[in-house]
Amino acid sequence: MRRYILFLSFLSVCFYANAQQVYYKSVKGAVVSNTQEVNGVYVINTTSGQAAITNANGYFVMPAKEKDTLLFSAVQFKKKQLIVTKAILAKKNNIVYLEETLEELNEVVLDNRTFVTAKSLGLPNADAVVLPQSERLLHDADHGPMFGGLSVNVNKLLNAISGRTKMLKKRVARDRKYLESQQMRNSYADSVFVKDLNIPKNRIEEFMLYCEYDSEFNSIAKEKNSFIIWDFLTRKSIAFLKEDKELKIAKQDNK
Repeated sequence: MRRYILFLSFLSVCFYANAQQVYYKSVKGAVVSNTQEVNGVYVINTTSGQAAITNANGYFVMPAKEKDTLLFSAVQFKKKQLIVTKAILAKKNNIVYLEETLEELNEVVLDNRTFVTAKSLGLPNADAVVLPQSERLLHDADHGPMFGGLSVNVNKLLNAISGRTKMLKKRVARDRKYLESQQMRNSYADSVFVKDLNIPKNRIEEFMLYCEYDSEFNSIAKEKNSFIIWDFLTRKSIAFLKEDKELKIAKQDNK
């Protein structure tokens, strides 16, 4: 009886592993047009609610499984749906041809009150969240319960044992911190860093990385008070330049 239960458990594990392999695949390809630019086309998995945007060359990657529906949408093209098949999942580069829309758009007058977004354009699933690559990888590696009845989430178990899940969580945290760092940096012109903080233009990125390692950074990055942020940057710039000077002196003494 015990052997029979173990055998059933083994079959469940194999079945679940096979199901995970089917689910965790991506549709890769590019959209093509003879007349219009192909960057910025929305690629939406209407089955899962995930969305992505094509790059300058029309290339896209979308997590999907067989029988999912992909919707390609942009104001300059007719909407196109694609049903995911085994052949599409197996193919390394799927070419999706888009037809130019012939509808004439009404004249639009832009002023400081006009905001054009995917939602205002009426695009489907405009509220779909496009996850960064690191967060998509973490979701693929760690989502779902570890155990379900007699079955085991083999994908999650193997990623936990190998340390991949832990590594991906660190990568997600690092990417989020980098995003906050870039938002802080983009709040000021390069000239502000150069003239007011005395940071050389070619070392601004290095300085922001230096700021990220400060224990205060996470709370400062969420701060709404610009004076507190500026005070933090000022203090860090003084410390950064001081350490840089000491390092140069140490190098000269070692020669």
